Amino acid sequence: MNHLDIPRRYAYFSLLIGLLVLFVLAGLAACSATSGSNGAMEGMDTPTDAGDMSGMDHEMDHTEDMTGMEMDGVGHDAEARRFVPNDGAVVHIMSPADGAVYKSSDDVPVMIETTNFTVGDEGKHWHIYLDGSPTMVMGGTSFVLQNLSPGEHEIEVFLSLATHEDLEQGDKVIIVVEE
Repeated sequence: MNHLDIPRRYAYFSLLIGLLVLFVLAGLAACSATSGSNGAMEGMDTPTDAGDMSGMDHEMDHTEDMTGMEMDGVGHDAEARRFVPNDGAVVHIMSPADGAVYKSSDDVPVMIETTNFTVGDEGKHWHIYLDGSPTMVMGGTSFVLQNLSPGEHEIEVFLSLATHEDLEQGDKVIIVVEE
C-alpha cells in the first residue's frame, strides 16, 4: 500500500459525503417526509402539516423512497409544472372509483397501477393533485387522503421523473364527500 493511497481515499470519501449531504439537504428543502397508518390502511401514507418538519428522517435518500413527501416548496410549484411525453408509461387510479361517495370522516385510499414505469427506479415517483392543488409526492403505489371537506373533489395523479417533470398523460377521478 502506497502512503498516498490513504489521503486519496480520504479525499474521495470526503467528496462522496459532501455530495450526499448536499443532496439530502436539497431533498429536505423540497419535501417533508412523514408516514403513517390508520387501522385497515396499515402501510399507506398519510399527510401531515407541511410546516412541521420535526419528524423528518434526515438520513433519507430522495431517490430511493419518496413515500409520503408533501409537495411544498422547490420543485413542486403548481404554476411552474413541466410536462414531458409519456413514452409508453401509463398510470391508472385503481382506487377510489370514479364517482365514489365517502363520508367526511372516511379515509380515502388512493391506489395506482403503472405500466412501463417503475416507481422508485432512478427517482421515479408520482404526484397527487387534489382539486388542482399539489398534495403529495409518492414513492409507493398507495396513499390515504384524510379530512376531506364535504363536496365534489377531483383527484389527479401523474407519473413524475426525478426532476419532478410530470408525464403529460395522467389519470383522474371525481369523488363526492358527504357530511
